[in-house]
Amino acid sequence: MLKNDISKDYDRIFSTHGLRAESSYYKWIISILGDMKNKALLDISCGEGILLAEAAKRGAKTFGVDLSWEALKKTKVNGSGSYLALSDGEKVCLNAKFDYITCLGSLEHYNYPEEGAREIARLLKEDGKALIVLPNEFSMHVILDVLFKGRSGDDGFQIIEKLASFGQWKEFLESNGLSVLKAYKVNERPVFWKAGKIRSISKFLRNFWFCYLTPFYFARTFAFLCEKKSAVAGGL
Repeated sequence: MLKNDISKDYDRIFSTHGLRAESSYYKWIISILGDMKNKALLDISCGEGILLAEAAKRGAKTFGVDLSWEALKKTKVNGSGSYLALSDGEKVCLNAKFDYITCLGSLEHYNYPEEGAREIARLLKEDGKALIVLPNEFSMHVILDVLFKGRSGDDGFQIIEKLASFGQWKEFLESNGLSVLKAYKVNERPVFWKAGKIRSISKFLRNFWFCYLTPFYFARTFAFLCEKKSAVAGGL
């Protein structure tokens, strides 16, 4: 897939409905990484910059790269005060080393995700930490869709999407310069009350079940906490 076509498609997405999660999700990501004060954080494929804004509030020096101009425009509006650059995640236009690197649900949309993983390893300090979120090919959402509808109901709306199991993603990361220290399951959290209104009770109950009762390996996505391969690796 040509990079220009990919860039245009993401400009289309970010100029219309955008791509973002609840603010609580980004706060949770930051809590996993640790103390932000005076730490340098790079968000690769930063999207609308919500994570950067949350990290900046906690004293981090924030940097973001994305291949979409429309995404970077939204990042500026969201007020992180970050250093921003239009850059492909497969070949990041930076040579600095970072305390923290995040890549949230983006590697699977690259032409060559292995190059993106190696870039994370290249840019990470020896004692740094990376938090990478990747989708599960065998999530409970997909299994139930196949069981009751005969097909997955999630066709995706991004131009490229690669899926794999937990074990396959772990092996992928550890084959491309990273060691997985810990992994977390990630499902959409149930929200009963939002913006002064009661949300759908059926959706709340469904998300409650997916979030808290789904077995680990059937989660919708996984968050992998990693360090450089050269560092002493921990275990899951």
